[in-house]
Amino acid sequence: MSPTLPLLLISASVAAPVAPPQDWAAALRQDATAVHDDVAANHPGPVDPANLGFAAANDIGLAKAIKISAQVHDYPGYWFALKAYVAGFDDGHMNLSPLPAAPVLPSRWPGFLTAFDATGAQRVVVRADAAPLPVGATLVGCDGKPAERVAADNVGAYQGRWQLSAMRRYAGGTLFVDQGNPFITVPKRCTFLVEGRSRAIALDWRAIARETLAPYLAETTRRLVPPIAATTLPDGTRWYTLSGFDTAASSDSAKKLPPLIAAMKADRSAIATAPAIVLDLRGNNGGSSDWSDQIAQILWGQAAIDRLASGAITVEWRASPANLKTMVDGRNKQGSNASPEIGAWFGRTISGMSTALAGHAPLWRAPGEVGIRSSEAPPPALAGPVYFLTDWGCGSACLDAADLWSALGAIQIGQETAADTLYMDIRRDALPSGFSRIVVPMKVYRGRKRGSNVSLRPIHAFTGDMRDTAMLQSWVATLPERASRPRQADTAGNTP
Repeated sequence: MSPTLPLLLISASVAAPVAPPQDWAAALRQDATAVHDDVAANHPGPVDPANLGFAAANDIGLAKAIKISAQVHDYPGYWFALKAYVAGFDDGHMNLSPLPAAPVLPSRWPGFLTAFDATGAQRVVVRADAAPLPVGATLVGCDGKPAERVAADNVGAYQGRWQLSAMRRYAGGTLFVDQGNPFITVPKRCTFLVEGRSRAIALDWRAIARETLAPYLAETTRRLVPPIAATTLPDGTRWYTLSGFDTAASSDSAKKLPPLIAAMKADRSAIATAPAIVLDLRGNNGGSSDWSDQIAQILWGQAAIDRLASGAITVEWRASPANLKTMVDGRNKQGSNASPEIGAWFGRTISGMSTALAGHAPLWRAPGEVGIRSSEAPPPALAGPVYFLTDWGCGSACLDAADLWSALGAIQIGQETAADTLYMDIRRDALPSGFSRIVVPMKVYRGRKRGSNVSLRPIHAFTGDMRDTAMLQSWVATLPERASRPRQADTAGNTP
């Protein structure tokens, strides 16, 4: 139906043309086929000898999407069917996003939202004034299904990797948001524990505008993206906030990280005497691991990094024309922000992929690191511990940083991270309908110590509010690696 146009009178004898309804079933079939073909042509999985079932799984995902298209009559049906297909890969680097031409999904809610806490319970974290439940009420189940199963069926099946705490924290808050998914049963009656007593309520679903819903949903994830900055705390602790590793020239990290890293390098002697160093990764979704490599060079020295890299991990790239173009475009976008190392890396990778393509080889193996390249003397030893602070959203290049820094002796604190498969470095493609965009990895790791879809758990877990920087800083001062220093009261209620 055409939208109502206020103050516009249309004569009954001259009817306005009405656009035919979108054939969403056809759009799903078209876009699902494009996803399948993009993965088949550009993802390393279909030609990965260590993952022989990948190509068949891609075929099965497409077949399911085609079959379910018979039930698709609107945009939500198209969107959630395609989401389920992509979620089936269980890969954080395989995802789907709407394009500007896509309709807005409708939204309803029952006046409250829940979120997963550190124990795995789903608790009410935000509510409207007239909501029938208080903040803190714990979900027991809905319509005869336990809480865990309701979330897995209605949310997890369209996200993938639901076994990860990070995914439940990321998307669990949408359980009580109805966006018209025709393939799920919207809860009608749910039971909660309120102050130890069971309370059953009938859900009163009502429409809510997207802009009104947004701050409520943000409260369910409770994730902070603090500004990139360097701070010296009163006790001398050096606190480096590293909330992004993007390299796009327009990004905040590309503007702020180079001067921060340059200042670290110039101040290395003073940094060495600090009672502790904190590398704060809250809000960091990844980007380029070059930034974390540069920081590691300053703190531990290139020789220490070389010893870790020697023969440890190799990389194979899917050699395809589209992937090669993505790499060439990526090098061009780096501009002056790229370090000499990352510039050389682009050059080697582009040359290697070109050679593989010319020889019709499906994969190109990048040469591994051999021996220790650096002849520099190691930097002065650090007087205090190095901590890296993670939240549940740390993924991709943020995980690469965590892997590297922990291997060099840094101590993980905060929350359990996200996880990734061995497939990395993404490309983005708009799908034929113009409504969605797919993200597809281009390379595969070999020999990585951390396994596929394995998260990193902190040595010291913080169970307070990760958005409270002052509380975190007070807590860090109490950690046992700093036992020789006077301990402060733990205001966050955490036990180191």
